[in-house]
Amino acid sequence: SFLRDSSSLHSSSVIPPSTIDTSAPEDSRASFRSTSLSALLPSIQARFPSIDPLYLTKTFRGTIGPTGLIWFDIGRQDTSPLDFSDFQHLLYCFEIYGQIVCMLAGPQGVDAQLELQSALADYRIRLLKMSKWATFESVKEWNGAFLDRRFQMGQDDPEGWREKREDLEMLLRRKM
Repeated sequence: SFLRDSSSLHSSSVIPPSTIDTSAPEDSRASFRSTSLSALLPSIQARFPSIDPLYLTKTFRGTIGPTGLIWFDIGRQDTSPLDFSDFQHLLYCFEIYGQIVCMLAGPQGVDAQLELQSALADYRIRLLKMSKWATFESVKEWNGAFLDRRFQMGQDDPEGWREKREDLEMLLRRKM
């Protein structure tokens, strides 16, 4: 179970933003270009206190990588496997990631944040539809390839989340 108990949601102490390297030259970051991580980190940590600030920083910088989303399992135990156990687990971690991305996009304004939330919802629906006919391993591979592109091209770009990506279809395999 992902949420073992409600106490696990608030088990970590908040690390002060001053102890985390949040520098990122604007020219090396594709996402959140109008966002100051230092300003948003306290509110994100208040919402998700058990997520290591390192992974929030990696999300901000676009260096988290698709498998890094496993660290957004807020009920995760240190001995848990470093992989998604099934489709529900992948979607759960993506949901937490999506909430963090929307919080990071907050300085762009409410309309932009709502559009991003809508695009992320469309993406989750696409994953849900795929999971009905494609194997979990192939959906995970497709999702990883799609996320790699979003990390490079902009996590806060709603149109990017709606991109068709026909070039990735060969990664999907039908369930038997």
